[in-house]
Amino acid sequence: MPQTIGRFFLRILLWVPPVFFCWYVLVPVLHWPIRWFLSGMALLGYPEFVTGVTQTLHGFEFNTNLSPGALPGQAFRPDALISTDVDARLYSYGAALMAALTLAAWHRDRWRNLWRGWLMLLPFQMLAVFAVAMKQIVINGGPAVREQVVWSQWQIELVAYLYQFSTLIMPPVTALAVWFVLHRKFVEQFIGADVIAMIRDADLSRAQPKPKRP
Repeated sequence: MPQTIGRFFLRILLWVPPVFFCWYVLVPVLHWPIRWFLSGMALLGYPEFVTGVTQTLHGFEFNTNLSPGALPGQAFRPDALISTDVDARLYSYGAALMAALTLAAWHRDRWRNLWRGWLMLLPFQMLAVFAVAMKQIVINGGPAVREQVVWSQWQIELVAYLYQFSTLIMPPVTALAVWFVLHRKFVEQFIGADVIAMIRDADLSRAQPKPKRP
């Protein structure tokens, strides 16, 4: 376990490259629970226009029963249907960040914390992938697609908000928050050490004799 904040940050920098490499290789396995969740939603008929979700090497493909309609300068077959791909790596990298922080801390329960942290981050990753897919289908699809979806304006605004929140804010913030929850005593140890050092330095500065004026 690192004894100073400087050493801790150095350990983080050393752990980040190998951890992100391992995460990149294991992405298809780590995304299995997301596939089960999304496939279950499709089987339950929510949203009603999604007919199936297929896991790809790095993400997911959403198939729908929506027609692309008539777009300027583009022609589609009469039986053409909309589908979209989501690269889930862009929204699940928080797991790698959390793992690097956990291994850098080298807590005695680090392997258990890795497992717990991954499970705690899964709901946020599922939300991000779902929000991105809905944004690409409903909002990017254009007016012809939105007429088929028949969503109200507040539902479309909610999709836009979830997209912004879950893709731009959640990946790094949730990783740090989950790591902090699992390592609260570790963080408090550093904070306490800094406070003690500040008090000690203040006492030493007061105890030193002031130079006499000539």
